[in-house]
Amino acid sequence: MDVVAIGESMVALVNEPSGYIRHADGFKPFVAGAETNTLIGLSRLGHSTAWASALGKDELGEFILHKVRAERVDTTAVGMTDDRTGVFFKQISPDGSVDVTYYRENSAASRMTLDDIDMDAVNRAKVLYLTGITLSLSQQTKEMLFSVVRALDEEVKVVFDPNIRLKMWSESEARETILEFLPHVDYLIAGRQEIEILLGHQDSDRAMEKFRSLGCGSTIIKLGKSGALYDIAGERGRVDNPKQFDEIDPVGAGDAFAAGVVSGILEDTSPREMIRTACFLGGYITQFVGDYQGFPSRETIEAMLNANDDEKVKR
Repeated sequence: MDVVAIGESMVALVNEPSGYIRHADGFKPFVAGAETNTLIGLSRLGHSTAWASALGKDELGEFILHKVRAERVDTTAVGMTDDRTGVFFKQISPDGSVDVTYYRENSAASRMTLDDIDMDAVNRAKVLYLTGITLSLSQQTKEMLFSVVRALDEEVKVVFDPNIRLKMWSESEARETILEFLPHVDYLIAGRQEIEILLGHQDSDRAMEKFRSLGCGSTIIKLGKSGALYDIAGERGRVDNPKQFDEIDPVGAGDAFAAGVVSGILEDTSPREMIRTACFLGGYITQFVGDYQGFPSRETIEAMLNANDDEKVKR
């Protein structure tokens, strides 16, 4: 495989119509998980991907498997257990803001240990993609991820997104755990608020120096609609977003951005081109409800990056 990712996916229930859940007429189910979002994006870009996780032996677990397999992500390493599959409710307000309520405690994925991970398969990958969500899921998954990166071959590049969810752990716990984890990371992708949680400030230059001193070879700092900064293998720069989009559902933007970074690593593209594509993907996917549904093909990316803004109709 080009990429292996380890992490939990859940069923997201989105109310219809949008607005307050209390006024909902119904809920539409979606598959949601940072790692699977990124893997699906990479699969649509033509990369071979595999997902390691655990799901419950229930209809929700089967729903997730069905959707992820349909995106050509290898699910051989997904175990089915007697524990339940995680669920969360996603409320999207008319102004685009999102509120999430999790029901994932004691889920099947939260009970994963190193024994559930095929390290031979992981060590045959080119990239291992991880997020801080798995570190925060439970003490078991935290210990599992530390064991995985300590047993990893040097040739496998670790790409890590802190993806800090303060509904899952405190700032102090996130800071302590992630800073301890960073020496095992080759590429760090973080937002400004995450940098402030980790380091107590949002000074990008200082942050890049600090992360490099901790052992991260490369750092990418997301700036939202303003683009991104990068320090990749010693080359520093800034990229503005090549396109601006009207947001419908912002959830999944960071995962799409990560897919652009990982794809660039696999294809050995220049840092600037890598980040330019990542910025485009992060914005583009926010036009669609669902975490990955709007992820474009490679042909769509190239066409839109090269098109004039007023070219809306294809004939």
